[in-house]
Amino acid sequence: MSKKNQLLSITLCLVTIITVYFSYIPNANAYSKDNIAQLIKENKCIKCDLSNYHFPKNKFNLEKANLFKSNLHKTNFTNLNLRKANFSETDLTFSNLEKINAKKTDFRKADLTHSNLKNSNLSQANFSEATLNHSNFSHSILERSDFEKADLSESNFIQANLSGANFHNANLTKADLDLANLSSKSKKHLTNFSNANLTQIQLINANLQKVNFSNANLYQADFDGSDLTESILEKANLAEANLSHVNLSNADLRHANLINASLVYANLSNANLKNANLEKANLTGVNLTNTNLKGAIMPDGSIHN
Repeated sequence: MSKKNQLLSITLCLVTIITVYFSYIPNANAYSKDNIAQLIKENKCIKCDLSNYHFPKNKFNLEKANLFKSNLHKTNFTNLNLRKANFSETDLTFSNLEKINAKKTDFRKADLTHSNLKNSNLSQANFSEATLNHSNFSHSILERSDFEKADLSESNFIQANLSGANFHNANLTKADLDLANLSSKSKKHLTNFSNANLTQIQLINANLQKVNFSNANLYQADFDGSDLTESILEKANLAEANLSHVNLSNADLRHANLINASLVYANLSNANLKNANLEKANLTGVNLTNTNLKGAIMPDGSIHN
């Protein structure tokens, strides 16, 4: 083969490689203009591609909009009204939902991994079975929102209002709820973490009065300085948890696992620890006034009568 033919062959090969390479690079403006027009006209766009679109605040009102199963990856909804909208089964990964009004909005089974929802009103929103890893809910209002069976591992709820929210069977491994308000306003709407996975969760200086943690896995959870007055921790796993300086007065800790837990200067007055396991727990300075310890395994391994 002549040098000229060799150069031509190499050039054609390089052109082919470059063409194939660039054909796989995603379009920075992947959203469809037709889909945007449809949403403006009908307030719905099912299975649409609106990824990377930045919604202008004054142009859109998406109250009751239907975006079921749409691609909303990296879409910017900042400051929008999304009240009662349908985002179920959508892809909202890396999306910006800061300062939105999404009261009673449907996010069931949506993927909100790495999404930003801070400073938003999300009260009574439905996030059941949604994927919310590394999502940011800090400073947001989430009263009576539903997170049942949702995956919230390493999510951020710092200073959020979660009063009456439902986290039954949810995964909050390594989530951060420092300074959050989770207190229950009424027996009808208890903040519920029953059967939830709360391994290594942070709940430092949080407001947790009358919260239901029954059967929850709170292994190595950090409650330092929090108020758990009248909370339900029956059969909860609190092994190696930090409960130092925590108010657990009138709390229900029956059958709870507190092996190696730190209860330094905790207030357990009038708490019920019947049949709880306190083996190797640190009870330095703890207040046990009127505490029910019947059948409890004490730090030295003895059973309290």
